Amino acid sequence: MNINWNAVSYSIPKAKQDFESLVVKDKMITPINPSPEWLPLREELIRARDEIFEKNGLDVASTLGYEFDVDYGFKLYEILNDQTGFTNRAASSNDVWRYLSLRVIPDIVHARIGFEEKQDHYYALPRRVWLSTIWWYIHLSWAGSEEATRELLATNSTDTIMNLVERPGRGYYVDVYREIMKQYKGHTSRDLFRRVLKLNTARLITTSPELVAGGIEQYVHDLFESAGAGK
Repeated sequence: MNINWNAVSYSIPKAKQDFESLVVKDKMITPINPSPEWLPLREELIRARDEIFEKNGLDVASTLGYEFDVDYGFKLYEILNDQTGFTNRAASSNDVWRYLSLRVIPDIVHARIGFEEKQDHYYALPRRVWLSTIWWYIHLSWAGSEEATRELLATNSTDTIMNLVERPGRGYYVDVYREIMKQYKGHTSRDLFRRVLKLNTARLITTSPELVAGGIEQYVHDLFESAGAGK
């Protein structure tokens, strides 16, 4: 596959036009006509979905949830990261995620998200575009291997994804977020997680975590303590 990720240009007006041209027929969404250079990627992403469906018996599922977000997130992360030129820069491009959502695999997005009044998750709000959120969720939680990362994510929920990905402040400080996810393991309070992320956003304005005595690990430990983790 030879995709020039940096050349992907797909504006919100164009995405809106394509979204409004999609039609749901017999639970399928049409039309899906990616250009030839995108077909191999589409086929690989479809195979990944089919593997998850078969493994978990999802063909008869009426709705998909957090477990599918995680499973497909890992597949998406692996497949895209194997693409030549797909870097954090490409992953930071809203145009890329809009294009994938509407021109390459809108059927997969539809299966998870639905369609009516769901434009935010296809193109309209960058922090809520589903494909982007699950890729970044895996990236910001990465613990060195899929097995280790799955262990961190096992007891989380869609709220965790939303809070982690939608609260970037002035950008993603990847090492800090990965340490937050590591230290959040074992906690069950969603309010604690939100408080930690809110504190982090505020402190990053004036603090360089790697310069704190004890480094990033201690910086994150202090976040949890300040957020009331020990109470």
